[in-house]
This record gives sequence, structure tokens and C-alpha cells, in this order.
Amino acid sequence: MNEWKQAWWLTRSEMNKNKLQWLWSALFMIYTGGMSGVMLIGQQQTDFINPVVDAFFLIMVPFQGFMFCKRSFRYIQEDSYTQMLAYYRRIPIPEQTVMWSRLQQSLMAFAYNGIFFYGSLYMAALHSEGFRWDQYLAFSLTCTGYGLVVTGLYIYGEFLHSGKKYLLLSTLFIPFAIVISLVIRLSGRYGFSIVIDTSKSWGLLSPLMWIALVAGVAGLWLFSRLTLKKLVHRDLS
Repeated sequence: MNEWKQAWWLTRSEMNKNKLQWLWSALFMIYTGGMSGVMLIGQQQTDFINPVVDAFFLIMVPFQGFMFCKRSFRYIQEDSYTQMLAYYRRIPIPEQTVMWSRLQQSLMAFAYNGIFFYGSLYMAALHSEGFRWDQYLAFSLTCTGYGLVVTGLYIYGEFLHSGKKYLLLSTLFIPFAIVISLVIRLSGRYGFSIVIDTSKSWGLLSPLMWIALVAGVAGLWLFSRLTLKKLVHRDLS
């Protein structure tokens, strides 16, 4: 409990450092949600774009777990994440507290960014699908569950590697997402339609939503534990 309180103090400190991150994050999510809606309208006109929509969502949904601050933009040039971890170690702040804080920040970011992403997506395209509030919430939570798993991977790269290597690992996720979207397409459907149809049919009882959430929380937790185990021994000099 004490570590959780310390982490919450650290989280509030990080969130208050740059007030503009709230604005930049909101604008980016509005843009991304709007573009997603445009692509969704496009896929209704041609089957060719279906894998593109899937790949776009697979790549962009995990970004909801980040706030777009100065550190996020400068991690390549300044290796800002490594510098942050080194600073916390010198203070010293325990690695467990830093990890708890990072998880808190991710969950807050998903909640905040999700309002703008799914709100703009709904206004741009999905309002015509006739979603009830519970159905749309199920759709949003299903996507969030997937995003949590990938966020665990991003935290692994963020805490254990230099900025340049983290960029390389993040870039490798793009072809992986494209391959997954093509595999789904070869099955005769596309992933986005599966999520929409299941959410509309089941609402908050959607088995896909609950599977995604359980897998998301479990994946985020396991990757965090693995990251923490290795972070204790990482040389930050």
C-alpha cells in the first residue's frame, strides 16, 4: 500500500509537469479517431481497404496508453526514458514504485485518451451503426484490452533499452500488425467487423470483451513483472 501511495505521488508529479500534454494528447486522439472513421467509411465501399483498417487499428490503439509529453517526443535524441530512470535511481526511488507509477499513468492515459478517440470515431462513422451506449462501451473496452497487452510490450522496451533500440523494437511492431491483419482477412472477415458485430450482439456481456480485458490486464501485469525483474539489474549510467 505504501508503494502504491508513493507511486501515486510520482504519477501526480509527472502529470503536472507539462500541462500541454493533456492538450496534445486530446488533439492527437481526436485526429486519430476521425481518421479511423474515414477509413471505416472507405472499407464499406471496397474490400481492398479492410486489411488497412485492421492494421491501422492494431498500430494506433496502443497509443492510447501514452500521454504526448516532451519526454515522449525526445526519447530518441536525448534517451529521455533512460535519463528519467537514472534520476529516480539516484534520488532514490525504488524500481517498484516507478513501475507502479508507470502503470497508473498508462491506465489514466487509456481513460483520458479513450474519451477523445472513441468519441471522435463515433461521431465520424460509428453513429450510423446504431450503437447503444452499452454496445459502444463494450466495443471500446474490447479495443482497450488489446491495447493493454501491447502497452506491456512498450513498457518493456521503454524501461530496458536505449531510445534508439526502443524505436527499432517499436518499428518492428508495424510489419507484425500488417501480417496479423492479412491473416484475419484470409479467414474471410476482417478484425474490426468482428469486434463491432460481437459488441452489438452481446453488449457488456460480450465474451470477446471479457477475454480481451482479462488478457489485457494479465499481459500488462506479466510484462511489468518481467520488466521490473530485469530493470533492477540494468546499468543506467
